[in-house]
Amino acid sequence: NAPKFYVELRNNTIERYNTVVSASFGASVAIFCAIAALGFLTFGGNCSGLILNNYSTKDGIMGLSRVAVAISIVFGYPLIFVGSRDGVLDLLNVPAAKRTNSTLNNLT
Repeated sequence: NAPKFYVELRNNTIERYNTVVSASFGASVAIFCAIAALGFLTFGGNCSGLILNNYSTKDGIMGLSRVAVAISIVFGYPLIFVGSRDGVLDLLNVPAAKRTNSTLNNLT
């Protein structure tokens, strides 16, 4: 999906794209590390690999967190699939003019 993001970026230059990607990955890593650290501080060395499994199934907020993870997985799939589909079409040298809705629907 990176080429699509580059094309859609306003004032798209490689330098600006690299800045956006670096900032995005940096923010993602920082959030991940903060959540991992808080989970480890809560449960210590006995924490499970999936931190949500350490919380009670009766905890409402953690139930919402589990639902949020499920929604994230379900809605992340189309983003991955579109990138894979476009990659296959590129490997098969299908020109952009022939990538009509009916062609895309038949492929998917």
